Amino acid sequence: MIIQPTSLAAQLWAGAAAGTTAAADSWRVGTLLTARVMGQNDLGKLLLEIGGLTVEADASGTQLPPQFQVRVLTQGAQPQLEVLPGNVDERVAMQGLRERLPQQNGYAPLLGVLAALGRRPIARLLPAPLRAALATLEAAINKPADVSSPMGMKEAIARSGTFLEAHLAQPKEATPAADDFKAALLALRRTLADLPAARPGIAMPRPTADTPPPLAQRPLVAQARAAEPPVTEEDVDGLVGQLRVDTRAALSRVEIAQLESQPQAGVWMIEIPLAGVRGYDVLQLRIEEGKPGPGEQDGPWTVGFAIDPPSLGAVQGEIQLRVPRVSVRLWAQHAATVMRLENEFVSLRRLLEKNGLVLDQFACMHGLPVSTGAYSAVLLEARA
Repeated sequence: MIIQPTSLAAQLWAGAAAGTTAAADSWRVGTLLTARVMGQNDLGKLLLEIGGLTVEADASGTQLPPQFQVRVLTQGAQPQLEVLPGNVDERVAMQGLRERLPQQNGYAPLLGVLAALGRRPIARLLPAPLRAALATLEAAINKPADVSSPMGMKEAIARSGTFLEAHLAQPKEATPAADDFKAALLALRRTLADLPAARPGIAMPRPTADTPPPLAQRPLVAQARAAEPPVTEEDVDGLVGQLRVDTRAALSRVEIAQLESQPQAGVWMIEIPLAGVRGYDVLQLRIEEGKPGPGEQDGPWTVGFAIDPPSLGAVQGEIQLRVPRVSVRLWAQHAATVMRLENEFVSLRRLLEKNGLVLDQFACMHGLPVSTGAYSAVLLEARA
């Protein structure tokens, strides 16, 4: 696709081509420039910002994305710019997000049903294949003790669902694909799809809640447990229908996290279900690998996390590692939790020192952080 800057654009181009502006070097033939749509003028021509210049372009009948790249083909009074197609991977990812965002929900509703079935006799009335699929899902959920050690946390991250396809593509002896959380969700969805449809007159399940999706550019939000549904032995069909909705929502959420995890950008979005006391909690992680600075061999690592167990309330944190120094910032919903976390300061420092690390900063604040970005303003300022 070719667009031609016209009128005022040509005059600006002529000035750049003549070397009378600072944009001359950036508008040479073959140069790639970033373009942004700014709107239309009174004559219906597009207003574009290209390479730092505001120009007009005649692109009638052309649909352009809000931001794109162009290549300079010719200069002169009627310059030509070639609109370059967007990255195929990016387009696929955006389409995947558009399809899954309306369907996603947090894991809490599905885990609430799972917890309720573990304590109520209605589970005996479910079809045997469905009971087996639910047992497989339960077995794929980690216990808090599993993530209390470095190796245990590594395995929990590997089994979270984010890396399922990667493990299947490159199978190893120790591949965790067999007990992967997403694999268990897929098996549950297949089992539910094979069951007969609900009888006429059965109430539709509640709509998907608006739990914020795990997007890399949004702050983490701790997910509280959902109230256990009032399942009864007379409502097996309603329970199966609810499982269909919650399983689809949980799968959509896993796949959003996969689409948002970008190894080339050093960002991973991960959620790990944990079996707590009388229910399940969700540990959310955002792991970021920074670029090394001048003279550095390794860049910094930053881990954001959020969790909301009933015994502590919502807790969020940010951990930054720039070997050998570590900075830890925590936020807790309840004042009593702040005291409990502060009491662990000495133990944390000793543990880090035992592993050759230095606790550079430790802070625990009452209340949850308010931020418009992925990390708090405090951390961003510290990293600037």
